[in-house]
Amino acid sequence: MEELVLTDPVVIPSTTTAKYHVISILMDMETRIPPSPDPGCIVINLRDNNNVQSNYQYTGAPAITMIKSLNTANLTTKSMHKRILEKLSADGLLPGTVTGTPDP
Repeated sequence: MEELVLTDPVVIPSTTTAKYHVISILMDMETRIPPSPDPGCIVINLRDNNNVQSNYQYTGAPAITMIKSLNTANLTTKSMHKRILEKLSADGLLPGTVTGTPDP
């Protein structure tokens, strides 16, 4: 396997406040992603304040449940981005709690 060996180490600053921004969301109710036998897929792409991107995926029944929940949510009281960050945090994929207000 080919790989790049760094001549200088990559230093990532340590911080206790990570500011994640949702940069893209893909919601698909028909695609089947193995190993789930059920259709449904959500792919969430985030970028943090260190400009590091991270990707998260829900497939099958959990994806369909999340799509239905977002589809019927009152987004005037809580934004879709906040709901997604809260879901990732509740599922243990992101540490901490969600704060702030939506962009205008």
